[in-house]
Amino acid sequence: MKSTTLRRSNITREKVAMMEALNRYNNLHQDEDFYKTQNKTHELDVLWQSFGVRPQRNEKAPQVYFVTGFVFGVIITLAITTVLSLLINLSTPKDDIAVPVKKQAAVTDTNGKFSFIPADSTSSKSAPIAVKREEYTVKAGDTLESIVIRFYGSFDMSKVNAIQEANKMSNPNALSIGQKLVIPMN
Repeated sequence: MKSTTLRRSNITREKVAMMEALNRYNNLHQDEDFYKTQNKTHELDVLWQSFGVRPQRNEKAPQVYFVTGFVFGVIITLAITTVLSLLINLSTPKDDIAVPVKKQAAVTDTNGKFSFIPADSTSSKSAPIAVKREEYTVKAGDTLESIVIRFYGSFDMSKVNAIQEANKMSNPNALSIGQKLVIPMN
């Protein structure tokens, strides 16, 4: 190197000489390092084979895991909704099912205690069944649905139909303020 180049780069002659010597050493010993690394890798391969380590299989793509997770999620969601719908259907009372009720007459003992004895079948047939009816005056903002909820506790279309029949109404939405409605109470 020229001395002007050395001055510009701030490298001394000793540093340049050391770099040239290092470069010569690397060129001479480069072949030895190559053979040393080749031998070591061969030795490591033999060691791994003696331990029985097999090469790793190719792992599945992330799409496989996504699809299987999605399928299992759908199946579990369907199972949960089916179980919940069955539980809801079993727990709600059915208004359509008529349960026969035995009528009983109360008879007092001489001690003042009550004992219940079933009523005669002849007396229950001859007596008419009394249906309770209440009268309600329609106020501002009332609808037939809100009246059903007020008297029966919950909305039921059969109750709306019963009120319509009792009052001979053709349109359930045609209520007027001050109108008297007969509410059948069963």
